[in-house]
Amino acid sequence: MRSTNRMDRRGISNVVATIILIAVAIALAVAVAVWVFGLAGGAAKTATLQIQAVSLNNTATLSSSKPAYLSLLVSNPSGTAVGINGFTLGGLTCTFSPPISVPAGAQGEFLVIALTGSSGYFTGVSISNSYIGGTPLSSSLTATCSGNQTAAVGAQYSGTIVTTSGQQYPFTVTATS
Repeated sequence: MRSTNRMDRRGISNVVATIILIAVAIALAVAVAVWVFGLAGGAAKTATLQIQAVSLNNTATLSSSKPAYLSLLVSNPSGTAVGINGFTLGGLTCTFSPPISVPAGAQGEFLVIALTGSSGYFTGVSISNSYIGGTPLSSSLTATCSGNQTAAVGAQYSGTIVTTSGQQYPFTVTATS
């Protein structure tokens, strides 16, 4: 036989209900944090560079012994280093081996690529005259280039920086003397 006493039919007390609500809120906050930081961690795995073309100078005196200098401002806000595999400048394509490393957290570092050429064309890169963040590129670095690009003072060139992960960062620069 069932008892009809109200004491036997009690629900959850207010204290227990409050504890359950707080536990659910904490679990929800933890889940959101894991999701947000999980996305941030995923972004770091495909690190994103920030590239800004600054200048392309010495174009008028371009030769194999007097390079023109392509200056790019490079930032890497991610927590991992990013490798620059190569670049294009108009019809000139160059690949670096090993890639140029942009350190994690780098902010506003100059990447200066010394472009060589002859007869009014950009045709290659002088590694010994190139640097990043004021530090010369490693002497063990090589650049393999194909194609060429007419070198003309006042011309505007489109180019692309390519990372080892295949990301491409376009830029535009105007040649000066």
